[in-house]
Parts: sequence; structure tokens; C-alpha cells
Amino acid sequence: MSILDFFRSKKKSINSDDSVFEDLNAKSENSTVSADFFIDNQQPVEEVDESKQTNPLDDFMSHNYEWNGYNDGYDNPDSEYLERKLRLIRSDFRIAIDKCIDIRRSEVGELRLHLIQTKGISDRLELQLNERIRHIEELVNVLDTQKILSIEDEGFVSSAIQSYRIGFIKGLEKYQQNKLFVGNSGLFN
Repeated sequence: MSILDFFRSKKKSINSDDSVFEDLNAKSENSTVSADFFIDNQQPVEEVDESKQTNPLDDFMSHNYEWNGYNDGYDNPDSEYLERKLRLIRSDFRIAIDKCIDIRRSEVGELRLHLIQTKGISDRLELQLNERIRHIEELVNVLDTQKILSIEDEGFVSSAIQSYRIGFIKGLEKYQQNKLFVGNSGLFN
């Protein structure tokens, strides 16, 4: 029976440790932190890092148009489907260009307001702001030119259009090979 007494004594010591934790929990429930301890009473708000915002044109160019064309050529071997998808690619490109232009124009507006607020303070700052505005306006002109060139599948959009066409033709060829193989084998006749 001495062995059983040994186990009973362990159980009692564990129960006595639980009472210590209960006392600590009771003390922590009763104590509250004063609101004066904090600097502000507002919830933290996540700030959007402007450098992490994606450029709509970069998003457009990052698509794998050849792979999309391959899948579409295999699944929908139709020339009308190809033309509709090419129009959609051109349209998506123009939308991305318009978004980029809007972003740049709002940036120019903010810089002009900043220029007005800081006018007369520093000649060097004024020159820097004017140069930045000029640079952004040149970029807007380039984007406008790319938008016009997209009508004839030229400019930045040409790589997406050509990649899609190449992929579509490859998918169509694979479809034709599979169809020819199935037709010649006589398995499904």
C-alpha cells in the first residue's frame, strides 16, 4: 500500500498548484488597465504602402497570353473566337492604359498643389517639382501614344497579341492532331 500512497501524494501536490493559478486568474480579472495609459483610443489602421500598389499596365503585361491562347485554341478552335479574344485583349490594354493615365494625372495635380504651397520657399524645390511634373506629363503622352498604337496592334500591346495568336495556333494544331489521331484509329467509330 505504500506505492498507492506515493501516487496519492503526487495528486495532492498537483491540486495545490492549481489553486495558485486560480488565485492569479482571479487577480488578473479584477485588475483593469487605465485608459490614460494609452496614447490614443483609436484602433490601429493599416496604412497602404504606395510602393506596393501594382501598376495596371504591369498587371496586364504579366499575363501569360501564349498559354491562354493555347488553351483557347484547343478548347474553342474557331476564328471568330480568336478575333473576339483579340478585341478583348486590346480593350483590356486600353483600360490599363487609361488607369495609368488617371493615376499619373492625379499625381501631377498633387504635385502642382504642393508647388503652389511651397512657392517662394526654395527655388531648388520649385525646379525639382516642375521637373517631376514635366517628366510625368511626358509619360502620359507616351501612354496616350501607346493607346493609339493599340488600334493597329502596334506598341506595347503587340507582344500580348502576338503571344496569344501563337498560343492559339499551337492549341489549334494540338486539337487537330488529337482529332486526326482519334479519327484514324477507329476507336470511336
